[in-house]
Amino acid sequence: MKSKYIYVFALMLAPIFGVAQMSKPFTLTGQVSDYKRAVDQTIYLKFKQNGIEIKDSAKLINGSYTFKGLISYPAIAVIQLKVADSVATYYARTRMLKDYVHEFYMDKGKLSANAAQKLNSTVVKGSKADDDRQELKTKLDPYYAANSKAYKEEGDPAYKNKDSIGIVNYTKKRSKIDFQIDSVKKAYLFSHPQSGIALDMLREYTQSILEPAEIEPLFKQFQPEIKASDEGQAYAKRIESSKVTALGAAAPDFILKDRNGKAVSLASVKGKLVLLDFWGSWCFPCRQTHPHLRKLYAEYKDRGFEILGVANELGKPEENYKKWTVALDQDQMSWINVLNEKGEIGKLSVSEKYNVKAYPTKILIDKNGIIIKKFVGSSEAKAKDLDDMVAQILSEK
Repeated sequence: MKSKYIYVFALMLAPIFGVAQMSKPFTLTGQVSDYKRAVDQTIYLKFKQNGIEIKDSAKLINGSYTFKGLISYPAIAVIQLKVADSVATYYARTRMLKDYVHEFYMDKGKLSANAAQKLNSTVVKGSKADDDRQELKTKLDPYYAANSKAYKEEGDPAYKNKDSIGIVNYTKKRSKIDFQIDSVKKAYLFSHPQSGIALDMLREYTQSILEPAEIEPLFKQFQPEIKASDEGQAYAKRIESSKVTALGAAAPDFILKDRNGKAVSLASVKGKLVLLDFWGSWCFPCRQTHPHLRKLYAEYKDRGFEILGVANELGKPEENYKKWTVALDQDQMSWINVLNEKGEIGKLSVSEKYNVKAYPTKILIDKNGIIIKKFVGSSEAKAKDLDDMVAQILSEK
């Protein structure tokens, strides 16, 4: 076994309450049926711990191999064969899933990994984290199969025939299945906070929005080793930073310029029900929501409702103004709009202050300047929720 020593040194240098104290031994013993594909008769293992990539290799003896090492907390790991260049080139060109690679969750203890066919058919046993991964996969497989069937029977023909009605019907079906997938994942996450896969699931769940009142109690139940990891500590910091713009928090004030160079502050519209709309000219889903916003604004602008658009452009600063103003005119945006600018060194931009991770993001702020609702995405359901909230709040005046 040609083990890399960087991890050993990291353990030696770790603080007394750091990684070294929590490290536990693991043994991974496996069998590969198609081991003759390995041009060097070697299998490779890699995973990360606290930002350090651990790499190891083991010789294949009639397809059998063994890895031994230390691990502090469960982590996604990969075992891989080195195949002929022609095989690697084929998979790179076709972008097919590599059948000479297997991904799983490494965990402490004695693990077995046996592949009856290609390496990607490997079944890992002994890893509690990977047991959870496999259990969740079993729950999700029927929905993924339904998605594939819907695309094959409805989506693909509709796109090929440019059938707009068929595309709409397929999209609705796909959205319904995707919602079911998300629901299954969420239910599993919240019912398995001690799982070794929980942090990865949580990061996926909160990829676009994190509400600390919902997430912090869950995170506190995670394995101590996971919370103490670099990834866990980074996530804990994200929870803390999200509290600044959490539901019920006072919306941070800011000043940006409109198309005429006039400084506009959030404080200047206090006293109204305000919708902050984070968007960009480059963001097609964002711009899909603008016809709905035009209708909403026309209906409620004289009843104490204001929209403050914050555009986030991605190009060169000298080009951003033109792209932004062209989009303003094309989308007939008659409400207040300002152009977001990168924060000064050491300071956050407005989108960063508001923890915007996906576009479009819309934030509803009451007349007292308190954040009351967030909408991420461009779905019809979110548009209806926004309509209902605005109507309800302004009818109470």
